[in-house]
Amino acid sequence: MLNGNWEEARSNTINLRADDPKVFEIFVNWLYGVNLELDSDQSKDISLLLNLWIFGDKIQVADFQNAAIEWLRYATSERPRVFRLKDIETAFENSAEGSPIRKLIVDQYIWEGPLYGQMKKFMEEGYPQVFIAQVFEGYVDAFPRPGWQTVRNKRPYGANALPYYIRFPGTSVGSDGAMETTET
Repeated sequence: MLNGNWEEARSNTINLRADDPKVFEIFVNWLYGVNLELDSDQSKDISLLLNLWIFGDKIQVADFQNAAIEWLRYATSERPRVFRLKDIETAFENSAEGSPIRKLIVDQYIWEGPLYGQMKKFMEEGYPQVFIAQVFEGYVDAFPRPGWQTVRNKRPYGANALPYYIRFPGTSVGSDGAMETTET
């Protein structure tokens, strides 16, 4: 942000007025501690966890995003489909097409329980069109014909969040979740 032709580069200032002070406080604590420490209420607050990921995306700190996605995956592992309409709108308005956060949310709706009746609800309640399309496409890909419900055991993510980590060319994610440089 402080490089190139951005206003922040010219003024040498980053305006964070639009960001939640709690999110920024957690980020600063993460910077100094390297671990994303959350209390029991914060670790279950899907909106807060989602905003942590979005903040990491905004300031382009992949390790922070990966830590946030770990907490999101943990928080949603026992309570599938906990993303409310407001959360889905926030994620889809504040992330790029194909982003890991969108994929996590869509995967939750594809793999965690029946979609029977859900599509109508999505449309009636005004869920983002791109979300509805991605859930539908993903469901059709996962279950190409009726009776394939046993495919549900082949979830793309299992119990961990590694499929949703931010990766850069020339890097990989180690088993401990840390970014590692790969030899090319």
